[in-house]
Amino acid sequence: MHNPTNYYLFSLAISDIIALILGLPMELYQSLDYAYPYRFSEHVCKARAFLIEFTSYASIMIICCFSFERWLAICYPLRTKLFSTLWRANVLIVLAWSVSFICALPIAFIVQINQLPLPDFARDQAWTRRISKDDVYIVRTEFCAMNQHRPDQQKSFILFAFTAFFIVPAIAILIMYGHIAWKLKSTETSTVLKEDTLIKKRRNRSNRIVLKMLLSVVITFFICWLPFHIQRLLSVYIMWSENTTISPPVQFLSMIVFYISGKFWSRLYRLLTPGFKT
Repeated sequence: MHNPTNYYLFSLAISDIIALILGLPMELYQSLDYAYPYRFSEHVCKARAFLIEFTSYASIMIICCFSFERWLAICYPLRTKLFSTLWRANVLIVLAWSVSFICALPIAFIVQINQLPLPDFARDQAWTRRISKDDVYIVRTEFCAMNQHRPDQQKSFILFAFTAFFIVPAIAILIMYGHIAWKLKSTETSTVLKEDTLIKKRRNRSNRIVLKMLLSVVITFFICWLPFHIQRLLSVYIMWSENTTISPPVQFLSMIVFYISGKFWSRLYRLLTPGFKT
């Protein structure tokens, strides 16, 4: 564990394990069980939503921290000597988990047990009491979701999550890895006249491997997180503007990619780290 990379991988594994153990069983149960009614308490509903949000934020933050660590080591190697890399890794990991926890808290207040409203045509009918006790909601239609009476809250929170935990990290990763690629290319050009042919070929091959891995990180980031955020954006903006819902297969596919993303990152970073060694 006396390696910053191992700290990041361990922290990433913790967030993935929490999501898998506490989130995936509930997703599978809801996929296999009847849609209504929701069979758990509101505390379980809120806790599940918070943990999914919290761990997803933590994973993205840790990925950004690891990318920052690599960017600093390659582009500014002298500055990395000013602080202990292990100390910096610990600080960044604690900061990532703390920020993720705070930013995920609002969803615990937005998510609740909802019920399907009673349609207008079903009001004041002889059979109304069979499906509704209060002439407002249909009985046994409870489901766990964000407050259906506050679509503005849903849109604001999901837009915030999309911007703060996808758009901003994606831009940061693109900038840092773009700078690393430029640095490697410039280093390759500056040393071309100083090295013999064999050393030059080895360096060029090593740089090409690193560049491919950098591209893999960017592609993996978009594959793992873009479907999840697009599904959530569509679920609120299309549902409320066109009175439609997102297809269950689309929701299921985005959640599967979300839950298995941790395995992609762990393996990718294990391959990526040796390429950065100097």
